[in-house]
Amino acid sequence: MNKKIFLGLGCALFSLNAANVEISEAYARASVPNNKNSAIFLKIKNKANTDISIIAANNDNSSYTELHTHKHENGMMKMVKVDKLLIPANSSLELKPGSDHIMLFDLKEPLKAGTSVKLELKFDDGDSKMIENIIVKELKPMKKMNNK
Repeated sequence: MNKKIFLGLGCALFSLNAANVEISEAYARASVPNNKNSAIFLKIKNKANTDISIIAANNDNSSYTELHTHKHENGMMKMVKVDKLLIPANSSLELKPGSDHIMLFDLKEPLKAGTSVKLELKFDDGDSKMIENIIVKELKPMKKMNNK
């Protein structure tokens, strides 16, 4: 009996992080002609007393997704893939253009302004969170950069 209690308690603690995550202001970049990629931006708040990291994201309309950041190197801004995006305990992280973001690659259908998309975030504790109704917005074109 004690084993069942400890096992249940362990499972509850294991999934505590994603339950303490709050997503706000999520939006996606509308597709531009001749480009089958896009990006999703959002604010994420970690209300837990432990750090949590986003380790993956999934979107039904893209062949694959990647977590990205931007780095300045030799006077150039480069977009680079990262393994995780850390949200410190009792803190927030803003995914925004020119900074951390989630890339959508090889879109099956263009993202049109005014429509919405879904995104599933996967966390380092094994939990996940589905974000529904992410509004697609028309954004100013980004400056040209070198991708690595």
